[in-house]
Amino acid sequence: MASVTVRRNDLYQVLGVAPSATSAEIADAFRAQARDLHPDRNPGDDEASERFKALTLAYQTLIRPRSRDAYDRRHLATRAAAPAPPRREPLFRTAGRARAAVWSGVLLFVLGVAVATTLVLVDTGGAAETVTLWIAAVKLLVCGPALAVAGALRLQHFATEQ
Repeated sequence: MASVTVRRNDLYQVLGVAPSATSAEIADAFRAQARDLHPDRNPGDDEASERFKALTLAYQTLIRPRSRDAYDRRHLATRAAAPAPPRREPLFRTAGRARAAVWSGVLLFVLGVAVATTLVLVDTGGAAETVTLWIAAVKLLVCGPALAVAGALRLQHFATEQ
């Protein structure tokens, strides 16, 4: 039941502290409220018991640095008006890597042609082995040019930047 209460509320609100509060301020706020809400002080009061459980859960989450960071990432980021779009890394960060992709793509394509030619000329055994080898050849024939084109497009991007 306490987890439902805490999910609806902000853990910082449950403790009555600001999100920028230090661990000492969180501990002090917990102790002050825990004294009043403790089940031994309020026997039979279910509402006080539930609030104490929520308070304890909020304290246990916010007092540990790793769990507090995780909570802040999940909950405080959702409050931001416009979340920042995820930063996309370019496929090939440098011109050298883009050139390597072009040459690798060409090499893979040539290898695919060689494998396909070999499959046509040589008996590979059973049907299962032949199908598996043809699948590998087709992958090389498709992925090689795709890699080469991606590298060439990135090289073109580098050329237009300068």
